[in-house]
Parts: sequence; C-alpha cells; structure tokens
Amino acid sequence: MNPRMLVMARESRGMTQKDLAQAAGVPQGTLSKAENGSTELSEDKLQRLADVLRYPRHVLEWTDPVYGFGSSSFYHRKQQTLPQTTLRKIQANVNFLSMRLRRLSSSIDIKAPFSVPCYDEGEYPSATEVARSIRARWMLPMGPIDSVIAMLESAGVYVVRRDLGSPRISAISVWRPGENPMMVLNEGMSADRERFTMCHELGHWVMHSEPPLEEGRAEREADEFAAELLMPAAEIRPQLHGIDLAKAAALKRYWKTAMSALIRRARDLEVITPSRYRSLCVQMSQHGFSRNEPVEVVREEPTVVDAMVRIHLAEHGYSRRELADVVGLRSDEFLGEFPGPAVGGLRRVQ
Repeated sequence: MNPRMLVMARESRGMTQKDLAQAAGVPQGTLSKAENGSTELSEDKLQRLADVLRYPRHVLEWTDPVYGFGSSSFYHRKQQTLPQTTLRKIQANVNFLSMRLRRLSSSIDIKAPFSVPCYDEGEYPSATEVARSIRARWMLPMGPIDSVIAMLESAGVYVVRRDLGSPRISAISVWRPGENPMMVLNEGMSADRERFTMCHELGHWVMHSEPPLEEGRAEREADEFAAELLMPAAEIRPQLHGIDLAKAAALKRYWKTAMSALIRRARDLEVITPSRYRSLCVQMSQHGFSRNEPVEVVREEPTVVDAMVRIHLAEHGYSRRELADVVGLRSDEFLGEFPGPAVGGLRRVQ
C-alpha cells in the first residue's frame, strides 16, 4: 500500500480521516499511522478502506507521483476563499484523472503535428509577442480561431470537461514531467468564457514554466496572451471603432469571444477611452449582460480522450469492466468519467 495514494483516495471523496475510519471500521489512530507510512495495514483492512472509498483495491498500490497546486507543473486560477477541503478534493481528482489518461495513452501512439513551447522569462518582450509567435508556429489562419479545443489537441494537449466542485475555479491545467499537457475545464462555463479560459491557461504553460515572483503579473500576462491569441490586434482594431452593445454582439458572433472581452479589448487597444469603457460596462450591467450575455457561441467538444477509450474498446478488445479496472475505477463510475467514445484521429499500435 502506498500511503500517499490512500490519502489521495480519501481526499478525492471529500472524506476526513474520521469519516473514513468510522465507515471502514478502522481505528482513526491506525488509519492516521497508515497514511503517515508508520504502520502497515492488514489486507482485510485495506480491502474495507478500498470498498468504502469505492476504488479497486490495486489503486492503493499505485506509485505515480502526485503534484499539487503551486508547482511548476500544476496551475490553476487561485481562489483564496475556497475551503482547504475543497481544494484538496479538486487536487486529488485532477491527479487521478492525469494518472488515468497516462494509462489510457500508454498503448496508443498519438501523433500531434505541433507541440506546446516553453519560453524562459526574458526570451520574449511581451505576452502579445508570444501569442503572435504561437499563431505563427501553429500556422493558425487569420481571423478567429475556429476551435480552441482542436487547436490544443493538435499540440498534444488532453482537454476534458469535469465538475470541479466550485464555480470559482474556471480550469486547472497540468503538465506532469514527461507526459502530455492536460487541461480540465470546469463544467457550466459559457462557451465564449471557456475559449478565453483555455487560452489563458495555455499562456501560463508557454510563459510561466517557473511561476513569476509576482502572481498578479502572471495573471495579467496570461490575459494579455489570451486576448491577442483570440483577437489579434492588427485584425480586430479597425473593427472596434464605434463599438457599442449592438456592435459588440455582432462581433461576438464572428470572433467567438464575450462581448465584455471585446469591449475590454477596445479599451486596451486605446480604441475607446477609459470613460467610454466604464459607460459600456454600466450598460452591460443594466441590461443584465454581466450575468448572461446575448448571442450564444457554439460549444466545442474534445475528441482525443474519447477516441482513446474507443480504440481500447473497439480495437484492443477491452470490455468496459476491464478498462475501468485499468484506470482504477469501478464500472459504474467509469461510465460517468468516460461516457461516450467519439471518433478521433488516433491510430492503433500493435
């Protein structure tokens, strides 16, 4: 039994030591020592713990490294008001998801035409220039990005959508050493906000392999990067002249970005004055657009992870029960985690 995996399994279920000890009929002191690695548990106790935690017994033996918030391979939009129990649960579930994807991809050769580059601090003059270099490196055509998810998947990124348990976190991006980057989007975001969030997280990967000393600066740079990637200044600046709510709604249909982001872009590019920007923000609020904007952007759907599941089921001969065991889930939970394989551009490897 790996003590760290026992802790992570418990935290992924949002349980305290006391909760788990009582449910499994194990003294809390014994459980505490087991989680600290100072005592070994009998097979009977380990099986009871696994049953209560609803994981296959072998998950407690996994030796995968665990990464936490704040490491150079694990970014998220920090929310200081979130309870520690919530953050621990999110961290555990995201780590488990990363481990499952590593197991799914171990026998599949994913051919990504591009890769996510990493710039050292000082290598780039501004986040705007980095975004322009990414557009050139990935050969993105002029105009809006048709699908941000497809763009990321073409660079080897796993994109998944999960309930992160709190609306205060938009996304979590993980890049474990030696593995493909993974981006976890929180369910419930509007499609336009989701697109900006993905580009924001990409900005962290590209520019902040080592977190800057000034956290606020990192967030500002990631926002600047996302804005330029989605709305290149050279192309959008002429379209922003005379912007009002009606024009913002029309531009939203084309650029697939929020009206609020377009209005802010007009301010940042000095197409409108700060006072005009404030006036438009007030109008957005008065119309209720701050909470629910008009004009819906079509939601993008990931394909690569579903395709990996499909290959294992249709070509590698796994049953759903067998595949669930491989990724450390029970059959019923596997269907919730990986509900429906879709067609994707992966090839079988013997």
